[in-house]
Amino acid sequence: MSIPTPNEPGHRRPVLPRVAVVAPYWDFWEPTVGPALRTGRESLLSAVADQLGELDVEVVWQGLVDSTERGLSMGAEVAGLGPDAVLVVQTMAVPPAYVQAMLDQLPQPVVIWALQDSTTISSEFDASHITSLGATVGTPMLTNLLHRTSRPFDLVLSSTGNSTAGASVADRLRAGAVAYRLQGARLARVGHPMDGYVCVDADDDELQRALGMQVVRISPQEVRDRYQAVTDDEVEARRQDVDRHFAVGADIHQPGQRKEDLSRTLRLAVAMETLDRDNAIAAGAMNCHVPEIRFGEEPGLTPCFGLGCETTRGIPWSCTGDVLTAVAMLVAKGLSGAALYHEVEAIDFDTGEVAIANSGEHDLGWTIEGRTPGFEPNPWFAHDRRTGFRVRFELPAGPASLVGFAHQPGHPSGFGLVVAEGEITGRELAKNPTAGGIFRFTTSPVTEAWTRWASAGVNHHSAIAPGHLAHSVATVAKFAGVDCVVI
Repeated sequence: MSIPTPNEPGHRRPVLPRVAVVAPYWDFWEPTVGPALRTGRESLLSAVADQLGELDVEVVWQGLVDSTERGLSMGAEVAGLGPDAVLVVQTMAVPPAYVQAMLDQLPQPVVIWALQDSTTISSEFDASHITSLGATVGTPMLTNLLHRTSRPFDLVLSSTGNSTAGASVADRLRAGAVAYRLQGARLARVGHPMDGYVCVDADDDELQRALGMQVVRISPQEVRDRYQAVTDDEVEARRQDVDRHFAVGADIHQPGQRKEDLSRTLRLAVAMETLDRDNAIAAGAMNCHVPEIRFGEEPGLTPCFGLGCETTRGIPWSCTGDVLTAVAMLVAKGLSGAALYHEVEAIDFDTGEVAIANSGEHDLGWTIEGRTPGFEPNPWFAHDRRTGFRVRFELPAGPASLVGFAHQPGHPSGFGLVVAEGEITGRELAKNPTAGGIFRFTTSPVTEAWTRWASAGVNHHSAIAPGHLAHSVATVAKFAGVDCVVI
């Protein structure tokens, strides 16, 4: 067990989609085009698979489907591999029942790539070209069936000469994978939300019905028991990680209360890792402000550092029992590889910026390259009997998105994702007490954007992640069957 290293190559790890790729084919057209039609489609399919591999998509299966019988057998074969999504590469007119026979056996999200094997219509355009360039004929044949059965799908149209279309397809497959992995994901809830914090709560059964997630109730006592079971050797290993990867004060290991507080912070972080591992947790929400954790003799402090370590490792955790934001964190982390639990703390009406901060959580997947994060006592809890440690760093300038999850009573699922695109401006606040930065909405002026954000039903917490994620979040929502509000 160790702290993930900041800024190491490949450290930011979005979901790696496992995908089955199928190309519908009809030998009815071979007399028109010639025997090269099949081999050409096979080569094109292989080129697509190779391109996806370069874009961090794992192709677990690929093949042509050329009959209903073949579709049935392929569906059974692919189902056994358990992919996250199915990509249909539609290049020609084909009876849609062929691929439908396959898809009927697969509940995974479907992305369709209408791929034309030419960028232009040449002066030699004839019957063979009508066949070989028939992506815009074959695609509506399939989307018609998906539409009439209310099966969600996402669609990309491009030519083989489009250098950016593959990345768009990969993004949609990743969104599909994130949505699919929500089903059956184990969402830990440690205790109950803070007293009166009804804005962060949701009914377990309603969450399960809406998303297919499995809520795992964990008592605060179990967290304390796991804390007490951590060995001194495990604490020492984590202490060495801190020395290697963070900027720490010279007196951090001197005998006294600070050294003991550090030991308890690290012991609690190890306990969180074992809790996630032993319960196969995908995300979690904790209220630590209870006698068994913060207010007891042991651990006697907040687990902010441990929650950040788990989020960095790919298992995002929220605070105050905010189960809604835990879902938003899981989506944002899967799409972008990083997700910082935060609040929009205040608005600079002069510049149109807002301050982003939290109470001590972090995600090392989103730090400024070459700058070592700080590791210090958490100033939010400086007046407690014991003060846990937290990580501090500024978010790097660049595109970013806010992602929330909220009740949406007007939608059949009862829930929805909310997303707002913007940027981290690079302006720094030297005394910001935790990980954070300055964000600006780029879709509209701050007064309008923030008003729409709050009016969409989010609570005071959300996830912030690198990149412009509006389309990806909307795609997750479509495949997951929940609402989506784009600010």
